[in-house]
Amino acid sequence: MIFHIRELISATFIFIFLVLGQSALHAEKITDISIQYAGAPTVDQAALITQIRSKVGSKLDEMEIEEDIKNLYSSGLVENVRVLTEPNEGGVRVIFLVRTRAILGEISFIGNSLATNKLRKETELEIGEAFDDTLLEKGRVNLESLYKRRGFSNVGITYKVGGAERPGFSRVTFVIDEGVLERLNKVKFFGNESISDRILSGQMHVKASRAYNVFKKSRGIDSAELEEDVVRVEEYYRNEGYINARVTEVVREPAGDKVDLVIHINEGNRFTVNKVSVSGIKAVSQKDVLPLLEMREGAVYSSEGISTDLIGLRSYYANNGYSNVRISPRVDSSSETMVDIEYAVSEGVQSTVELINISGNDRTLDKVIRRELALAPGDVYNETRLDVSRNRLMGLGFFDGVNVTPTESATPDRTDISIEVREKSTGTVNFGAGFSSIDNLVGFMDIVQTNFRLFGKPHVGGGEKIRLGVQYGRRRKDFQFDYTQPWLFDKRLAFGTGLYFRDLLYLSDKYDQTIGGGYLSLRRPLGEYTSLSFKASLENYEIDVDSNSSNTLRDEEGEYDRALFAVNYVINTTDSQYLTRRGHRVSLGTDVSFGDVETYGVQLSGSKYFLLPFDTILSINGQYRSVDGNDNVPIFEREFLGGARNLRGYEYREASSPALRDEQGEPLGGRTAAYFTAEYSFPLLNLKKFRGHVFYDGGILSNDAWDFGGDYLSDYGIGLDLYLPMGPIRLDVAWPMQTNEWVEDKMRFQFNMGYQFR
Repeated sequence: MIFHIRELISATFIFIFLVLGQSALHAEKITDISIQYAGAPTVDQAALITQIRSKVGSKLDEMEIEEDIKNLYSSGLVENVRVLTEPNEGGVRVIFLVRTRAILGEISFIGNSLATNKLRKETELEIGEAFDDTLLEKGRVNLESLYKRRGFSNVGITYKVGGAERPGFSRVTFVIDEGVLERLNKVKFFGNESISDRILSGQMHVKASRAYNVFKKSRGIDSAELEEDVVRVEEYYRNEGYINARVTEVVREPAGDKVDLVIHINEGNRFTVNKVSVSGIKAVSQKDVLPLLEMREGAVYSSEGISTDLIGLRSYYANNGYSNVRISPRVDSSSETMVDIEYAVSEGVQSTVELINISGNDRTLDKVIRRELALAPGDVYNETRLDVSRNRLMGLGFFDGVNVTPTESATPDRTDISIEVREKSTGTVNFGAGFSSIDNLVGFMDIVQTNFRLFGKPHVGGGEKIRLGVQYGRRRKDFQFDYTQPWLFDKRLAFGTGLYFRDLLYLSDKYDQTIGGGYLSLRRPLGEYTSLSFKASLENYEIDVDSNSSNTLRDEEGEYDRALFAVNYVINTTDSQYLTRRGHRVSLGTDVSFGDVETYGVQLSGSKYFLLPFDTILSINGQYRSVDGNDNVPIFEREFLGGARNLRGYEYREASSPALRDEQGEPLGGRTAAYFTAEYSFPLLNLKKFRGHVFYDGGILSNDAWDFGGDYLSDYGIGLDLYLPMGPIRLDVAWPMQTNEWVEDKMRFQFNMGYQFR
């Protein structure tokens, strides 16, 4: 209404201005423009002048004046505008006579028990800003919604506007009639003969406060949430076969200073499925489609089952190139307790991929993206392959986001695919310090580029990886350079090479071990989750044994050159390397070495992850390795147990029987090692990256190859995991279950932070 009055006033003025002042307008020059106020000046002149296009020195133009008036109204700063002219020094002065809008100076509340600061924030009104009835009504509705969420279901709120202490400012007062705060005593159900109160209560979000839940003590019944709970209860009944179940009434009954909610239910009959049919099928066979359905003859009817069937049918058709399929379910009663279900299908036309358009890759080459796609032009459109393509691109680690969507093609019966990527930084320089219970404090630096380009400029965007890593501490010194080309000769064949030097003082107090060498590797994916890899390396080992060590250990001293060849087959379906919740990983490998060291070995490892309710995870991990040779197997090729990565109840490499130690008690390792870990992980404190776990470890270490006759050692414990950008932090406390003269029966603390040790 206010808007129409303003428009009428504006139009009337413009008419008078144009009709009566036509001759003057064409002749007069503007020599001055001024603002005059009708009422309190609540808006600064400078703010109003910026809305006016007419300029001093220009000819007076009726169209510009009309635009000035519209701009002033549109600014929201004025309630009324009049334009006057008067002679001025050989020209004309234009006067804009305005009544500015009220400015909010104060907000007050009457009758409220809720905190004033909370109410003021809920209104979304700002002190010092202009306001009108629209903003005030929005504030009133927001307050009413807040009160109802807090349990004041009968709240009534009005507002009034008056003058504030400062001239030109207004005071808004919200008058609140809170009514009675309804606190819930308990929820009762009436008429629910088939489903228990406990199960139905579990579907509801409105619940009575408990003594231990201090956060809900002051809250009442949220009326909006209660309405949603009614829908949830009815939906639960429909999923249990009660198609006609309804909540007929919700009654509030006084219970002391609280209320009981009594929810009346009319269950109706429970329905089962008489028959299921799919009509409209032409391109596929019913015998292929019907096994996909959850709703089958004799099954209890479920609306959730109908939704599952629709998703399954659409997915089946989408994976066979029918991206525009339409499916409509029809449910008819065949008796008082049975229904017939028909899925009516409109198949459309099978579609093939026409064009794949890529955008957003300012650095990454097109071919790096295209080679990861599971679809190519000419392929039958397949939605599952579209998801696989999206996951592959995100798995590269080059992008913050990947959007893969089908679009209409210019060619009939074809589908274009649009791929939009959002690139992120792939070059990192990390440095700092890490700590573990094995090698103590270590300073480290990593220079990594995961989207490197060796040939061509700029040297980024080729999908190659280059890394230079340094770790330096009192008990270890590591230097490593790695280069990986994941698509050698544009084939799905990963090539890697690198050089490394490691001075490992933490292995024993009796000897030091130094390794220098280089390697070449090839890795070939055999499927979506399987791969086969080959690795060849040349290495030099140097063992420096203390003079006061046993003769057995001193026999290990010396320098060894060897060539090592290894083959490894991997099946990996895990969902993440960061925090794995689902899937499994199995690795089977063998290796053989020549030169000063002639050995051969076999290794089998596996992991299985189960995601359980409440984001808890059960994981089972295990590994077996056996090594043998034509002569004595050197100590750096033998297997050890104990420490943070296998048997955590024992010190590093100390999970060993007396038979596998020298006369001074130094562990000598074995030719066969096998261990497993069962761990149950759970979130803590509602923090996604902070988890706890309990575990059990067990394993054997045998002196002979291919032998499981070693002593069984085991431990149990608890721990914490913290996942940070700098790296994972893991703390474990464990107790050994088998001890001997070299292993004390005491708690062990295992700690890793900031980097992964070898």
